[in-house]
Amino acid sequence: MSRALFLHEFIDIVGLGAWPYMEHTVACQGEEANGLELLGTWYTVGCTGRWSQVVNIWELPGGWVGWRDTIDRLGLKRQANKELTGWWNEAHKYRTGGFDRQLAGIPGCPTMESLGRDGVRGTMFVHELSQVRPGSALDYLQAMQEEWLPVAREYGLEPVGLYEVLMSDTEVVTVWAGDIDAIVKLGRVYDACRGLDAEVDADDRVLQWRARAREFCTEWREELMVPCPGTVCCPEADA
Repeated sequence: MSRALFLHEFIDIVGLGAWPYMEHTVACQGEEANGLELLGTWYTVGCTGRWSQVVNIWELPGGWVGWRDTIDRLGLKRQANKELTGWWNEAHKYRTGGFDRQLAGIPGCPTMESLGRDGVRGTMFVHELSQVRPGSALDYLQAMQEEWLPVAREYGLEPVGLYEVLMSDTEVVTVWAGDIDAIVKLGRVYDACRGLDAEVDADDRVLQWRARAREFCTEWREELMVPCPGTVCCPEADA
């Protein structure tokens, strides 16, 4: 069986159109979705990244076979898909463009099925796009899975996606579900490890992971995201 494939989208939003666009995306189904299933749609918290911006992640059922069919429908057959064209026309009321990446999950990477089964939910998500040494994406993700994931879970972060970026030799995407308290706590612990916060206890494992990650990464940055109700990882109580 081929590994799970995903589509990652940065969407540039017009004005205050993030919520209407996300709601429009959640409603996308059938031929409009072009063979994709929506794992999540989030807006970027402007204090932490680009605004106005929405991030979408779609799962491609059927792995490479599903990907082939999706791309085929976006080629010369695109004009025949009237439902997708109609959805795009409505979507353009809220967006000006974007940037897409094809992703592949590493072994053990969550899928929509496992996220729903395991009840993975979050009110605030950490979204990381890392640049790695050419060819080291899988090594970095494996190290993250084995060395950092258990620690992150202790602080209240649960993996949503551990992805190699395909059609690239230098990119990795990860997404973590949590809440603002977990994210703040982890940030303060990192400061404590460097002697910058005396009010919380240091945890050497946090500093050790940062050093370990630099063996693979040439640069990285994180941003925070808020999920849209009606998606797999958004708490039902917030819907």
